[in-house]
Amino acid sequence: MAEFEKKDVDSGKGMAVLSYIGILALIPYFAEKKNGYVRYHAVQGINLLIIYAGVIILGAIINAIVQAIFCSTPYGSWYSSCWLTFGVDDVVSIIVNLAYLAVGILAIIGIVYAATGKAKALPIIGKIKFIKK
Repeated sequence: MAEFEKKDVDSGKGMAVLSYIGILALIPYFAEKKNGYVRYHAVQGINLLIIYAGVIILGAIINAIVQAIFCSTPYGSWYSSCWLTFGVDDVVSIIVNLAYLAVGILAIIGIVYAATGKAKALPIIGKIKFIKK
């Protein structure tokens, strides 16, 4: 857990919370260069945003591959039985949705940390650093 001055924590809680709301994490990252507390949470929020974007891209690629392999008919049509029964594409969809849920839960944890004045790394992904201070 990082330590910051009380005045930085008190004055930066709002911007620190903003750090975990998707693309809005860029606002505190560029606006608050001198407040270490805000900067810490902004970096965490941007790293979470990059992971979320990766989940979206990877999920779309895997879903497209699964659809192409398992859900096309021999006639070249995209009409298929995939949407009629529970199949491989549904399993992939569940896994991707669980990843979205995990990112959302991590964002909520980050918001709670920021709002309560804590500078703790996010669970599981806190050590991953795509963006540094």
